[in-house]
Amino acid sequence: MSAPLPWQTTQWDAISGARAAGRLHHALLAAGPPGIGKATFLAALTAWLLCEAPRGEEPCGECRGCQQHAAGSHPDCIVLSPDYQSRPVLGGYPGQRCQYEPRKKPSSIISVEQVRELGERLHASAHYGGHKLAVLLPADALNAAAANALLKLLEEPPDNTLFLLLTQRLARLPATVRSRCQMLRFSTPPLAQARVALSRTGPEADLALELAGGAPLRAQNLLAQDIAAVWKTVCMGLGALLDGEADPLRLTRDWLKLPQEALDAALYGWLRQALRRAGGDRQSGDAQGLPPLARLRAFGHELEDFLRLREHPLVKDLALQRLLHPLWAGAGSAT
Repeated sequence: MSAPLPWQTTQWDAISGARAAGRLHHALLAAGPPGIGKATFLAALTAWLLCEAPRGEEPCGECRGCQQHAAGSHPDCIVLSPDYQSRPVLGGYPGQRCQYEPRKKPSSIISVEQVRELGERLHASAHYGGHKLAVLLPADALNAAAANALLKLLEEPPDNTLFLLLTQRLARLPATVRSRCQMLRFSTPPLAQARVALSRTGPEADLALELAGGAPLRAQNLLAQDIAAVWKTVCMGLGALLDGEADPLRLTRDWLKLPQEALDAALYGWLRQALRRAGGDRQSGDAQGLPPLARLRAFGHELEDFLRLREHPLVKDLALQRLLHPLWAGAGSAT
């Protein structure tokens, strides 16, 4: 089997070679920016590892293991996520018992209760005598207590257990956890490969790739959210804000209706272009009409807070207003 995606050949060859030699590490950590296929890679690896009659590096698709895996019911595969209903892959697998408690709301973290339940299941024998898989999507969602509980499992792994971890925020994962894993580093593919992976071509596809930082799967999602229209809305809105013709309250009211991922990408894209222009990059345009560099940097800091706070509906609109305030302050007097 070739790699799940064309730009993942190096990582796939390393894993398949280690498995053939009997040297597969008990914990694999797939790290890299969002939207480049790390989850796709782990999903393909999971299917191969659970197959009882693989054809080389290809799951047969017919055996008991393959059929149960396709249904999300393989007893030796456990998937941990903050919200089991919104996983990027392996969505057929159930959550942990603690996630089905009455009035339990979707969470943004993997809790210590989930990891403890994982440990109980992993210490039991494998149902079919093969590997037991623990997949964490994403591992950087572990809170401090959950990370400590996982560390104990990584330090003394149960028999025949493989941990498959995914992260796009490597720095958020404790160093102690990272050190117990074999790192699989993923990066954005070459532009030619990224373009081939998209469902369309032309200016909108190029814009989506640029705003996605070259990540083709994220770019595909942005195209599905009409990123060109969102980009135009954000650029026009920020231009009006800087000219004193709009205010944070009005923009917030309008922008909260936009697709969240597309809004995030457009805001980051505008900031990147503005910083390049402020730095004298002529290809990005001149700096006329831009606020001082200090205000752009303040906008950047507020953008980080907005991305963190937007998960809380009660403060999302306030966070967006606060994000826009550094640009609005002194509007009409940009230098």
